[in-house]
Amino acid sequence: MRPSGLALAAFAVLLAACGGSSTGPSMPASIGGTWSYSANISNTQLQTSCQATGTVTINQSGSQFSGSNTGNSVCTGPGGTSAGPAGGTISGGQVTGNSLTFVDDQGCSYSGAASGSPTNRMSGQVICPLSVGGTTYQFTGTWTASR
Repeated sequence: MRPSGLALAAFAVLLAACGGSSTGPSMPASIGGTWSYSANISNTQLQTSCQATGTVTINQSGSQFSGSNTGNSVCTGPGGTSAGPAGGTISGGQVTGNSLTFVDDQGCSYSGAASGSPTNRMSGQVICPLSVGGTTYQFTGTWTASR
């Protein structure tokens, strides 16, 4: 099981933004650039948890974003611990005010919020459908990103 989706989740956090005036609609903050991320997911039925850390690069156009990430992951469960590289792409990113959503190339869905002025932190929830032994299990968890 390779949690590259976790790395992407962290990237998504990096893409979140906040901003705007108190008299009008919030404009998405400029979140393009490089962020450090971490993500943690688990499944209690499988007694398995995974952590990923790395760097994500975000490309933003208005309220939409995409990107790519590289990093490392470690999964621990009843069968032991496995570690390896994590990485992939993020797509479908949307920023509305300080809220954001996106998906990664592993099928994980991310949601979250940005904070700081200027935006320097993002965090949120992740849901990943991961296939283990031919059966798909839902892994859930959290992600954060900072710059």
